[in-house]
Amino acid sequence: MALVKEIVAKLSKFKGQATTALILGSGWNQVIETMEREKTWDFEKVFKVKAGVTGHKGQLILAKVNDLLVWIMAGRFHTYEGYSSEEVTRPLQALAKLGVKNLVLTSAAGGLNQKFKVGDIVILSDILALFCLSSLQGDLFQDLSQPFDPKLRQLALDFCRQQHIPHQKQGVYAYVRGPHYESFADKKALAKLGADCVGMSTVPETIMANHLGMRVLGLSCITNLALVKHSHQEVIANAQRQSQRMTTLLQSLIGKIDK
Repeated sequence: MALVKEIVAKLSKFKGQATTALILGSGWNQVIETMEREKTWDFEKVFKVKAGVTGHKGQLILAKVNDLLVWIMAGRFHTYEGYSSEEVTRPLQALAKLGVKNLVLTSAAGGLNQKFKVGDIVILSDILALFCLSSLQGDLFQDLSQPFDPKLRQLALDFCRQQHIPHQKQGVYAYVRGPHYESFADKKALAKLGADCVGMSTVPETIMANHLGMRVLGLSCITNLALVKHSHQEVIANAQRQSQRMTTLLQSLIGKIDK
């Protein structure tokens, strides 16, 4: 994967044009179909690697939404693909150097909380990072007592309430490396540790974004429940069923996030 300085060099002419970035997880990609694209790059052109996971388009996009320019990663890299936690955050590190101050992280996740239902949008309130090798290195002792920005969380919560979008107003996201799904015993243990949902992304990026001084909003769509067998294809299908709600939510947030 390209080093941060190489990524910045390739995108330097666009520095300062957008202060908000979206990272789109599985099932969240439909929003880009509603946007006016200013520029699109395949991951391979900018990051020197392809997105190799079903459900991830593998494109970096500079798009216009509600007359605002926004960076969009349609897909992401995962540690289970063989990258370190630091490597999967290099695009984010580069975007910070290009002027991004607000980050919306989206993902598909398995529900551990018994109150959660398939299709719920979880407005994340915390992370369980015990099983994530940090994306930081050396003596960078980052405070994570409030990993997600309260004002951005409130914006998402208000919109979900107004539009009657099924949601959970808070939730703890637990990271696991994968690529296998968790065993039933894993899920029971994670729930006892305080996790409400579980997935294979989000946490490395949340740690790095906090270190970079970004305001972070985490949104996860519940695509399967804890003690039910499931496959990656089913997860993608369940996420895509909620794509219109996801699109409506993200469009609304982009228009308000900088105000």
